[in-house]
Amino acid sequence: MRRHKAARTSTGLTNALLRIGRSAALGTESGRLRLVALCAATFAVAVSLAAYVVVVATYEGRDTVQAARSPQVVSESHKAEAIARWQESFDTIGGEQYSVIYVEPLTENATPPPGLRSWPAPGHSAVSYGALAAGADEEIATRFGSMDVPFEANGLASTAEHLIYVRPTGHVKEGLYVKGWGDAAGMLFGEPASVQPATGFYVLIAATWLTPALCLTVIAARTGSAARDRRQAVLHALGMGRRHRLLIDLGEAGPPVLVGSALACLTLWIYQGTNWPLPGVDYVMTAGYVQKHATSLYICAIAAAVVVTAVALTVQPRMSVSPHVRPVARDRRSLLRTAAWLCPLALGVAFYGPGLLGFDDKEFLFLVPYTVGALLALCSLPSALALFTARCGKALAAWGRRSSSASSLLAGRWLATKPAALARVIVSVVMVMGVSAQLYTWNNRVSPSEAGARQVQQVLSDSVIKVQGVDRNSAQRLRSFVDSLPDGLAELAVYEPSSPMAGQLTLQISGSRAALRQAGLPLPGARRQVSVTTANTTSARGRALASVTTSGRPADAATTVGPVTSPNGLAWLYIVAQPGQKVSGPEIKRLANAHLLPGWTADPPGTEWTSGLALYQEQGWWLPLFALGTVMLLAFTTCLASMAEFLRFGRSMAPVVVIAGSRRVFVRTALLVFLGGFTIAVAAGAGFALLLTLPMLKPPINAQGVPLPLAGAAVSIVMAIACVITGWSIWITLRETARWRPAGE
Repeated sequence: MRRHKAARTSTGLTNALLRIGRSAALGTESGRLRLVALCAATFAVAVSLAAYVVVVATYEGRDTVQAARSPQVVSESHKAEAIARWQESFDTIGGEQYSVIYVEPLTENATPPPGLRSWPAPGHSAVSYGALAAGADEEIATRFGSMDVPFEANGLASTAEHLIYVRPTGHVKEGLYVKGWGDAAGMLFGEPASVQPATGFYVLIAATWLTPALCLTVIAARTGSAARDRRQAVLHALGMGRRHRLLIDLGEAGPPVLVGSALACLTLWIYQGTNWPLPGVDYVMTAGYVQKHATSLYICAIAAAVVVTAVALTVQPRMSVSPHVRPVARDRRSLLRTAAWLCPLALGVAFYGPGLLGFDDKEFLFLVPYTVGALLALCSLPSALALFTARCGKALAAWGRRSSSASSLLAGRWLATKPAALARVIVSVVMVMGVSAQLYTWNNRVSPSEAGARQVQQVLSDSVIKVQGVDRNSAQRLRSFVDSLPDGLAELAVYEPSSPMAGQLTLQISGSRAALRQAGLPLPGARRQVSVTTANTTSARGRALASVTTSGRPADAATTVGPVTSPNGLAWLYIVAQPGQKVSGPEIKRLANAHLLPGWTADPPGTEWTSGLALYQEQGWWLPLFALGTVMLLAFTTCLASMAEFLRFGRSMAPVVVIAGSRRVFVRTALLVFLGGFTIAVAAGAGFALLLTLPMLKPPINAQGVPLPLAGAAVSIVMAIACVITGWSIWITLRETARWRPAGE
């Protein structure tokens, strides 16, 4: 009986302590702020952990589909076992390559590739959803013939994959013999052939999402420390042990953690049931892959609740900040001032160091002084910003005194005496923007060949199409293709000598005199050919054509007058429009598919370089996409930390607001201190980030700068969070001000 009574007493005490914790959390504004922070931290940690599950599910699903659709290749000696002939090629949509698979059934009961319910008719195709959406403006639906077979999702590595199956009108003469579908060790094609390893995403998630989420967890656990200090002192005086204090803390932290976990579960439930498009990277998350791991997603939400609760119970609250301003040691002020002046000097080293040392032409030597200067600038930036904040506070206070503005005077003096709170906000935003901009710029380097190809394409301005893979065609097929070209277009053929002599290889650009003149190339003389690469061509377009003709090859090029229908030694064809006009790429590709054998490509000159660059830059968008999440998390974290400091400032402002008889004084002061500080942080962060990337935009790095939409998105995220937190801070503080009573201030 006593044992049951003791158990009931223990249970009653536990419930009472949990209720005390809940009431203590809701009793003060700082306590309610801590609840919001813990809820947000739980949600952030859960989403960060779930991101790992999504990556695992996506790669696993992609590998499964690729293994199921990969052809089972047999040698030509066993071609009697084959059910189909299979040949891989590629094409471009928007300058990016994608796979085009030519397939031909060899038996009547041959099973079509996964994703196709039946075989397309001869001359018809099956186009994936992603290719249809991306190539709608390029007539992709009819480029390889009409679509008569729908492309099902079970044959795609992802929802947005660009993939086309084509059944040509003739026979596939150079393809592989296939006896079936499904080979885990088979060849890669389509999206799996160009994806990055999953390891990079694991590191990226840890650096950009999980680490800031854990920082938010620690900040949330320490929020409202003054009230917790007082409660801990009272509990200690009452003689309660560590278990009782932990129960009260659990009652305080439990509800917001459960709410954050429930919100995470709801978000993940909505996410795993929808194909979400991701901006910038041209990728759509495949819901079918994630749904198989739905249980793991919910386990991540539970794990996040456990982690945040453990941190909330174990992290000790920081001691209350004294309202008195402690003097800063003279040595510390001197060190702060020295570090502040080091920042502009470090920027000078990053900008002018490589040039002064003569390292402007070598990438590695260029990076040595630039990296040293950039790192010193980032390390000394907090001191410079703290000094700048204090100076701004003094200037604002002086202006408020001269203009008799009470809000400016109060805000300025608070900033001048306590710049650390605002400086931490500015430093965190500036640092994350600066590092993200550096990484983005470094990942968007352009090689000399890629830069040259892009410059050539700008000069040609879609007036020239280069058709490759035409040497395997007969003279009749080549003639039918040339005759089908629209009026107003000229044809030039580039031939390689069948028996080149020792020394430099000479390419022959052959065509009619009108075609050479239309392309801006020099005409040959009466008795001899004219070297294109040594003669002055008649136009910038001709010089661009000459440069891409011999790009990357130890060759010279010469013009001759002759037919363009001989396939012997034919390297490629140029389809040239009149000066000032453009060639329709989709039309040329449609005609090439109708008249040429599989394996052709028809794109602007230099696409072999720019297509790889386009893919690399698209994959590089994953970094800023994750970095925007980092900016949002860190901005919210620093807002919470500064809001706790601002609440203490608001309590000291209560007598001023009551005596003044108007809340406008406090509202204007809050806008100057809080929102003004974040405006400075955003301006300094964006400016400093873009400033540090300028040296890498020039040789020898030749990187691409941060796009304005990306910088605008980061600025908008920080300012939106700052506006919300500022309004919330003002509302909370004004409520506490209304309850203020004189107590000997």
